[in-house]
Amino acid sequence: MSEPDPRKDPRYRPFRAAAYGLYFAVVVAFCLAVTIGVFRSVGAMTPERRPPAEKLLNYRECLDAADGLWSQLESEREKLVRTTPARKVDKQWMDFRTVWLQRLADQEALCGLESRDRTNLKEVYRRLEEVQDLYTIHAVQYAGEVGGAVDALHGAFSTARKDRNYGVLP
Repeated sequence: MSEPDPRKDPRYRPFRAAAYGLYFAVVVAFCLAVTIGVFRSVGAMTPERRPPAEKLLNYRECLDAADGLWSQLESEREKLVRTTPARKVDKQWMDFRTVWLQRLADQEALCGLESRDRTNLKEVYRRLEEVQDLYTIHAVQYAGEVGGAVDALHGAFSTARKDRNYGVLP
């Protein structure tokens, strides 16, 4: 008959149980902390929807306001590729995004988009927010994946311009 495995010595069973219990408690606490942090962060970056205002804007004013929001969004997106250092684009975009979403929520409240006669207008605002979400993904990907290469390219240009041969004709 073979000898029992010494790693499974019954005298150490309470210690093993305590170690497993402590391990699971630490893992659960860590996961809860991360989850709570993510929810707080998302909540801070996303304004709440407001109820419709007492005095609503007319259809044309709401459409013009949506067009203005679109112009702001598009001009900020165009700035992404000119931001230096490129790795900071995501932070800059998130700051803009928070303010922009606040403006969007204000306009939606002033336009009363839940009204049946404003379904087309509601679709415009929904699409506007969808494009903003896609631009946010783009900004994060640009900063994380392309940003380092763009910053290195700018550094190479800067170094090459400092070279003593810069500006000398062949």
